Amino acid sequence: MVAVSFALVGLLAFEATASVTIRKTDRGPTGYEVDFRYVNTTAKRVIIGGGIQPFTDQFHTSGTSFRANGRYDPRDYQPGDFYVSNPSPQLPAEPAYIWPYEMKLSEPEKGVWTYTAPLPSGIYSFAYLVNCNYAPNCSIDAGHLVLDPDLPPFMNVPGDQVASSFQVPFNATFQSSPELNTNFDYALDAPSQHRGTVKTVNYTSPGSIHPATDLHDFGIYLPAEYGTVPGKEYPLLYLSHGAGGNGADWENLGRMSHIMDNLIRLGHIPPTVVVTPSFYNLLPGSDKFIYGNKSLSVAIPPAHLVRENFEKHLFPYVESTFSVCQNASCRAFAGLSMGGVLTYEMYVNATDTFDYYGMFSPATNAPYITREAVVGQPALGKKGIMVAWGLYDFVFNQARDLCTALDGAGVGYVNRVTPFGSHYWNTWQDELWWFGRLVLWKGVTGRETGRVGRTRGLRAAH
Repeated sequence: MVAVSFALVGLLAFEATASVTIRKTDRGPTGYEVDFRYVNTTAKRVIIGGGIQPFTDQFHTSGTSFRANGRYDPRDYQPGDFYVSNPSPQLPAEPAYIWPYEMKLSEPEKGVWTYTAPLPSGIYSFAYLVNCNYAPNCSIDAGHLVLDPDLPPFMNVPGDQVASSFQVPFNATFQSSPELNTNFDYALDAPSQHRGTVKTVNYTSPGSIHPATDLHDFGIYLPAEYGTVPGKEYPLLYLSHGAGGNGADWENLGRMSHIMDNLIRLGHIPPTVVVTPSFYNLLPGSDKFIYGNKSLSVAIPPAHLVRENFEKHLFPYVESTFSVCQNASCRAFAGLSMGGVLTYEMYVNATDTFDYYGMFSPATNAPYITREAVVGQPALGKKGIMVAWGLYDFVFNQARDLCTALDGAGVGYVNRVTPFGSHYWNTWQDELWWFGRLVLWKGVTGRETGRVGRTRGLRAAH
């Protein structure tokens, strides 16, 4: 049975075709198989990369190096296996390690390359790497990194994303593990009547250098109800990307809209508007960051300058253009990695703008908030805060130090350590889901309880 099928044609200018098919098999090891098919008559080698990772398990993972992680082929999947991102510059050289997602030239006369794997539940981002074995070294312009045009990335302008993505469902019969819950079905499509819309928007931002002079961009999610209730203003969540990313990441790589659809339809949050801004290319004189593996060394703009820019240009535009809430009680800011740093900046220096903050894998550093700061500004201690990171996350110590500082300052917060998590999108999907379940719009509290959003039944299945 075919659960999802994409027929992809006309890859860039190279007149190749491709398809990705997710099949429910009802047999081991996962209950699903994913078929990749790519046609290129001139390719000498094709591998699937650009985000997809090998697997490991919680008994063979350090999170610090692929030499210590399991690096299992997905065809050897066992319940409880998960993937972690590669924190090293690149994989060990062949033949010491052979990348598992190697396509086979199954029809040489037609240039048909194929690969099939029994992938478990989760999101997978990918591109076809042609005659090239490491995505950051594979040029789009030269045709070494090829995207699927009929499974296109969510992006504002071409070059803003370098991978497509798909989500595989969970099959409890084959994927359930007593040690670890790896069910990511909260990121699958919601029933059609519950699906919001997501799009990109360009707005005037003097000094911005991308996508055009004095023009900047963001992604926006509008819930299914939006526009059907005259005069209604919706709660507003700003959700930031991290270093080396942009505002399209949360949708393209994290399926943000699907997670929001399911949070809303299951009653965990009211219908909410989400804005995913971009913090690169904002400031005049800065180096231009465009994805496409062309500008990975561009400096990260200082968080306080991004905040000031957003306060001056982004926030007023959003609030004047969309039917969104106009006060802190129904506004939130969250972000991953360096976006977590930006979230912390908003917390300490835009305290009266938002009542809710989500710091996912925050790459924060001292100096941190102090008890004296909270005494001087009591609102700091009356916010809904979540700090979350992965068990195998390279910012583990930084995130823990932030929590220690909040403890010392007497600030209550919710904490989650994602048990299968590295510094990667399966971790941040999990953290957005639990931010919505536990913190977002649940009311704020002081240090007397520290249990923001505490409800019964939290251990129920997704």
